[in-house]
Amino acid sequence: MRRGSGGGAERRRPPRGGRPRRARLVRLVVAVAVALGLTALAGCAPTDSGGFGPRFVTPPLIRYSSVLWPVPLQLVGAEPGSRLRLSASVTTDRGTWGSSATYTVPANGTLDLATARPQLAPFREPDSIGLYWSLRGPELSGRDLARQWMRETLPVRLTASAGDRVVAERTFRLQGLAADLRPRTVYTRDLVAAEVQADGGDAAPGSPGSTPPVLPRQTHEDQPIGRYWGAATLERPVTPAVLMFDDTSPGASGSFVAPVLAQLGASVFVLPVTGDGDGVLLSSVVDAGTVDAVLDWLGQRADVDPRKLFVYGTGASEQLALWAANRFGSRFEGVFAAGGVPALVCTPSGASPVVEQGTDWPCRVAPAPVTPASMFRLDHVPGAVVLACAEHDEVLPEACSWQQALATGRVSANGSTSLVADAAHAITVPPGLPIALPEGALAQPTEQARIAFWDAVGRVVLRAARS
Repeated sequence: MRRGSGGGAERRRPPRGGRPRRARLVRLVVAVAVALGLTALAGCAPTDSGGFGPRFVTPPLIRYSSVLWPVPLQLVGAEPGSRLRLSASVTTDRGTWGSSATYTVPANGTLDLATARPQLAPFREPDSIGLYWSLRGPELSGRDLARQWMRETLPVRLTASAGDRVVAERTFRLQGLAADLRPRTVYTRDLVAAEVQADGGDAAPGSPGSTPPVLPRQTHEDQPIGRYWGAATLERPVTPAVLMFDDTSPGASGSFVAPVLAQLGASVFVLPVTGDGDGVLLSSVVDAGTVDAVLDWLGQRADVDPRKLFVYGTGASEQLALWAANRFGSRFEGVFAAGGVPALVCTPSGASPVVEQGTDWPCRVAPAPVTPASMFRLDHVPGAVVLACAEHDEVLPEACSWQQALATGRVSANGSTSLVADAAHAITVPPGLPIALPEGALAQPTEQARIAFWDAVGRVVLRAARS
């Protein structure tokens, strides 16, 4: 099988502190800007709210988004040595979210939030988007959660106050990354037609000369199979594609992840998965015939390069991504997986989460123990593999030992990464979102782990989109 060339796998921990983190986020933001066809003019004067005195300034010609919010943000013209309280607030018809931090203005009167260390804040290290991801307010769920943070344009009001006096304020309108994207629902009839074509059948499905499909019986009736997100790019008519087994965790589902992948330049097919609610077990079953038909459907699309298919699964769905990478072998160029179990775990009813031609794949009754001999292997994957885990994973405490064992021997592929994060469980939520972050000292490390994970995924997708 073909293997990636070059420098080998990278195992790293997300570095702590503001500057290394800032550099990674800048790279990813620039990458997204390229994918969107945006331009930032180097050397131009910053834009601001006008006038003199303290004011928030930003670079020109930047499209602000509620995900991957660009780093540069400064308060200029402030009194040196003064102590200011900076606050952020978002108000919608669903409620109000707020966050604040105290800063001391340096001698030059310019407070650069990417380098200034806060005091009395929900984050310890410099972070220019800290006031955004640390927003706290009403708990949303389901469609409301995705609609607010991914589809709507949110007014974020920033204020700088000296005591009770507001010395500067500005409102940013942050557009969700899914605001201009509309996924397509794919039905059984679409997969049957693709399978007939893949088998060489020229007749219409169901006609005497057609090739009989091997889709599972429960999909013979016309029903929705999944959602397809086209890549958000006009520069390249043919793009890589990602098969995503959905993650039902807040902020990590296809409604959040697929738009980010699409903005990076990949098309995405999201297969629905039902979790048991514990973040570890699945309660639904995936049929190998359906996955095979989805891969046929993707491979026949004029806008997808069939040589650049990736599989994505996190949380309870990681096991499905690793299973698919093993079952379908070289059809996948690479794998993205994090925060789950590297072996099939039985559903609460005792069934396997995967069936093929009516037969259950072997599964484990409980997540632990998982030995290297019982877990899926990745040494046959021809391209890059991105793995990630959280050392303080409260959902799956063994996640890092499993991920590190999974990464063993995976040293030949260019761009492969194994991230071990000093963070809490939810490290695959797109960065910048105030969703599923723990309270206290682990909040910022978890946000930094999200940046590291998406930086690694983004580099792989962008490389595939440009090659």
